[in-house]
Order: sequence, then structure tokens, then C-alpha cells
Amino acid sequence: MSSQPPPYQLYPVTVKSSRWVTPHMKRITIDGGCLSGLRTALPAQWFKVFVPAQDGQRSGGRAYTVRRYDPATGQLDIDFVLHGDSGPVSAWAERVQVGGGFEISDVHPRSGFSIEPGTEDYLLFGDETGLPAIGAILEALPASARAQVFAEIAHAGEAQELTSRATLSVTWLHRDGAATAASMLLEAVARSVDIPTRATVIWVAAESTQVAAIRRLLLKERGVDRTMLHATGYWKRGEADHRDEEA
Repeated sequence: MSSQPPPYQLYPVTVKSSRWVTPHMKRITIDGGCLSGLRTALPAQWFKVFVPAQDGQRSGGRAYTVRRYDPATGQLDIDFVLHGDSGPVSAWAERVQVGGGFEISDVHPRSGFSIEPGTEDYLLFGDETGLPAIGAILEALPASARAQVFAEIAHAGEAQELTSRATLSVTWLHRDGAATAASMLLEAVARSVDIPTRATVIWVAAESTQVAAIRRLLLKERGVDRTMLHATGYWKRGEADHRDEEA
């Protein structure tokens, strides 16, 4: 925790509404009009969230994805994965009520996933932390696209509705008690899944060690073109605020 602000602009925001997406994911809505760097047509942008700590200081910043932004109303949705532990942001998100205040940074200038008009096939892999970005990407795809999603979750009760104009297939991979960081479910699918064409775009976000293994597998064993692969470690076991920017 620190009372010192980070070396960039922070914006105070207020919880306008909140709802449970699944038993361990909560969606909080704020007014995102303060984010001057937000590009409305670019999904999977992220920013840092700072919440008030119990000692009166601010928490350390944690990276969160823009789940949805409505430019007409300025409303911005953030999905928080609730771990059931004492993590400052997760614990705050679980108990915060409408009217609660916190701070956010502007979106990271290199964040986001560009949708290329001519791309027809997408494979999207992610665990719970990647689901907000997956949802945003799916909602940005055109009707001409085809998307296959492979999402790792704790159990069947954590599945959520994902929608897209694209032709969409979603496969939920259940850990059913296995440790998140030790899971190899996504890697197993990446090893066996049919990749429609060499022009298929593949997007991966999960625990950093798993993402590194999937990246190596796809590039070295499956011959995926590096320019078609976007793989990012959204978190790392044992680190409080890991965000790998490699793509």
C-alpha cells in the first residue's frame, strides 16, 4: 500500500451499478468519460485500478480490462474476478456498494486488440482473467467472422453468456478442483485443436507460465505464423501485479 500517487494521472470514479456475472465474477459500472485515451472501437484495452485500503491509503494498482464501453452514455463496465482471498482489489470489489469511490489510470497506450476487416477465423484461449477481454473481442467481431473460444473456469457454475455477431463456438474447460496455476487444460486444447487456416488469428490470455508454454507449442510444434499469434500472461503465480505485454 502507498499514499504516494503513481507517476501518471489518476481519475476518481464512482460505482454507478454492480451485478454478479457468475458466483466469482462481479461487473462494476462507472462513468468512463474521463479516459481520454480510450479508443471506442478497440477491444481488450486495459488500465490500472486503485482502491481505498483499510488503512486509509490507496492500494497498489492492478490491471483490469475494459469489458464494455458505451460512447453514447459514457458507461464503462469492469469485470472483477473474485478470488475469495485478501487481495486488496478483489476483496474491495466483493464488498463495494453503489456510490463507492476508487481511482483509475487512463488506458495503456499499447493495449487493445485490433480487428482486421479481412480476417475470418479466430481462436481465443483464456482463463477467468481473460474472459473480460474475450467478451469484448467477440462483441467487436463482424458477422463475417468465425470464432472459437476455449475458456478455462473453476467449474460449470462459472460459465457465462458470451455473444457475438460472428459465428461463435464456446467450449468451457472445467478445472473441478485442480489448482489454477497447475492446470494444463488450455495447453492440451492448443495441442489438438484444428486451426482452420494459416490466416487464423490466435489470441491467448491466462497465467503467464501457461501462456509461455502455449506460445512455444503453437510456434515451434504447430507452425503458427508469429504474426498471427497474440499471447499475453495476464497474471503470474506468486506475483501481485504481473502483466506481460508480449504479443
